[in-house]
Amino acid sequence: MYENVRFYDVTMRDGNHALRHRLSAEFLSGYALASVDAPTWALEVGHGNGLGGSSFLVGISAESDQTLLECAKSFLGYTKLSVHSIPGFSTIQRDIAPALEIGVDLVRVASHVTEASVCEKHVEYVASKEATVHGVLMMSHMATTSVLVDNARQLLEYGATGIIVMDSAGHYRPAQVFERINALVTTLGCEVGFHAHNNLGMAVSNAIAAIRAGATIIDVSSAGLGAGAGNASYEFLALALEMDFLEPKSFEAVLRLSEMVFDSFRDKLPGYSPSTLRGGILGVFSGYTPQVESLSIELGVDKQALWNAIASRKLVAGQESMLREIAQDLSNL
Repeated sequence: MYENVRFYDVTMRDGNHALRHRLSAEFLSGYALASVDAPTWALEVGHGNGLGGSSFLVGISAESDQTLLECAKSFLGYTKLSVHSIPGFSTIQRDIAPALEIGVDLVRVASHVTEASVCEKHVEYVASKEATVHGVLMMSHMATTSVLVDNARQLLEYGATGIIVMDSAGHYRPAQVFERINALVTTLGCEVGFHAHNNLGMAVSNAIAAIRAGATIIDVSSAGLGAGAGNASYEFLALALEMDFLEPKSFEAVLRLSEMVFDSFRDKLPGYSPSTLRGGILGVFSGYTPQVESLSIELGVDKQALWNAIASRKLVAGQESMLREIAQDLSNL
């Protein structure tokens, strides 16, 4: 079962959320070079919100997309270079076309779980350039399984060759993951991947449930670096899978990647907090955690009340501008 698993490393993209989008080309170059010896199928690189994400709304990148992608491409060898693209943040001509020119091998085009139609032009464009394109459904817990399957089917019709299910809020339990991934695998017959967050402490367990349900692409992050409580830890998942099919050298390379991240960013590593747990239980986007923490202190708003208010609005990634408004409303009560 595990021999078919391909590790998709999101440390240099989702991890950029935890770094407040300050990832440097210098660190990336070392990380990409070290990835060559690890069992990494693809390395995703960029702003936490993907191509074109650098903005005052969600955070200004320390480096441009072009700089990061050119840097990674020069060191990756046979490991695929990938990007995350959310229509609205990214555009075809400004962002996707230049990325493909640099040599990006795989483009993940992402939308909210019920809005796959916004991906049509982006998916069609990448497919027309004979690059690999996967469709991503974010905040997937906010739809029923049948709606999830319907939106995944749309992405395949546009030209995607795989579907990635994101637990963007770290809300799932293993049984829920198994049911949804199994439905996609058996209904659509395409390659399916899973992206976990650790808000409920279940990222690795959920990733294993996805594999048992038929997922072959699993998102991992060294030292769990990522938004909210972080992603499924590359090193912990490898251990949990009892990866005797890996050469010892390869597993040692996974540990070296973790060590690089830990040594450089130990003060920024995600972990459990009551705040991330609240967000996970309520199903709120993991990337909101830093803003919730800072706004609650600045405006004297109770964190639980703020999480509840955000959840009631059903906010998704990209609506960060509404957080202050919600917090201010609470502070005036």
